[in-house]
Amino acid sequence: MSRQDDLLSGIKAKPVRMSLPSGLLNQRDHEQRNALARRILAEFHDMPGLALSQKQAGRFLGIDDDACLRILNVLTREGRLRRNARMQYVHSETPPRRYLGARETAN
Repeated sequence: MSRQDDLLSGIKAKPVRMSLPSGLLNQRDHEQRNALARRILAEFHDMPGLALSQKQAGRFLGIDDDACLRILNVLTREGRLRRNARMQYVHSETPPRRYLGARETAN
């Protein structure tokens, strides 16, 4: 083991987190929240069988824990995600009640 390896062995890695300038993202920024929700759904759609706890989803997606929980709860209420017996979020097999960002038109 070299001296450099010895020095680096005590360093613990930190997950990379997406950071936005302060004040840019808040609960009332619907466009940004909808973009995050679409991104979350895309990840679940692209990886069938993906099952994540709320903490795992926040780390995996690089989203603040509180914001991630709010978005996951909305997607669960809309029927786009559901929680399995292990309390993990998974893609719902049932069709969603409404689509984020899409406007419903009367026929």
